[in-house]
Amino acid sequence: MKQVDKNTFFSITRFFDYVPFSQSEGWWMMNSLEDENRFLFFVDDAKNPRIACMGRIMKYAWLKMLQIEGECLAQKKLTDSKTIRDFYTEIAKNDFDIIEVNSSMPYTPLYEIGIREAGFLRPVGQFSSQLSNWIDLQNEIHYNENWKRNLRKAAKFSLKFEVIERPSEEQIIFVADFYNKFSTQKGFEHNITYEQTKALLLSDNFSLALVKNGKLEILAIMIFHHRNLHAGLLYAARDIDNTEDNGITFFIYDCLFKYLKHKKFQTFDMEKLCPSTHSKQSVFLFKNGVKGEKILYCGEWSIYKKQIYRYLMCFVKKYLFKKVEV
Repeated sequence: MKQVDKNTFFSITRFFDYVPFSQSEGWWMMNSLEDENRFLFFVDDAKNPRIACMGRIMKYAWLKMLQIEGECLAQKKLTDSKTIRDFYTEIAKNDFDIIEVNSSMPYTPLYEIGIREAGFLRPVGQFSSQLSNWIDLQNEIHYNENWKRNLRKAAKFSLKFEVIERPSEEQIIFVADFYNKFSTQKGFEHNITYEQTKALLLSDNFSLALVKNGKLEILAIMIFHHRNLHAGLLYAARDIDNTEDNGITFFIYDCLFKYLKHKKFQTFDMEKLCPSTHSKQSVFLFKNGVKGEKILYCGEWSIYKKQIYRYLMCFVKKYLFKKVEV
């Protein structure tokens, strides 16, 4: 395993079969705007690469942490545990107090065997959902009755769907403002700047979908990722001030599925399926209303220089960052 520069990393992974959006150049551009030096890039063998990843350097008080969001694979299907074991054994030798991995690779025992053999364990508390719903785009898409009812409702309005692969400056500004207004009104803590939105939407693996009314006013937006016949949701927002019950959220998904099917994409990831007993259940019911295949990701793993750090990180996330365990 060797550490490489960003250009070498993206040059190598450009030809990989499996690259999650969190390992894409667009995602790096978005998250490196403040400081490019916060990222490290690893590949197992530059001449014959099989696995690679980028990681973000994080610092909490005196602790130095490496955070890895997924891995890139030269071949989509993992065929042995040794690839994972050897790769993460070498990464664990780097000078970090904590290394956290959150893999969005569909679960396989080979991954768990390999990463455990490299010394990684599940963290004390898990704060990200590892369950998703993958929609088969090449066969007929089946909706539950709630979706069907809302799609019939949407058909009564003059809604127009559009995908923009290279938005203008004016459109980028609008999307950032539109999303942030929606996020604030919904009480979310997440916002995206104009620069971040631009970095995403002008990169190769992210695109923008819009829904407009008969007056050509934008009522909903969606930023989605796409690569190698697979696509998925990233950010979505709608005009909450428009209180008309027009089924617009259902409409934008349905239109996007049809668009991606026409483009020969095979699967769509609904992302973060999180059934619960609280307010998130409504999101689960919405995403689960499209009949698809339930996917479990390989998920969260971590390794610590000191055992006490395992419990410390759970405390920090839960009580200082106010994250919700799942």
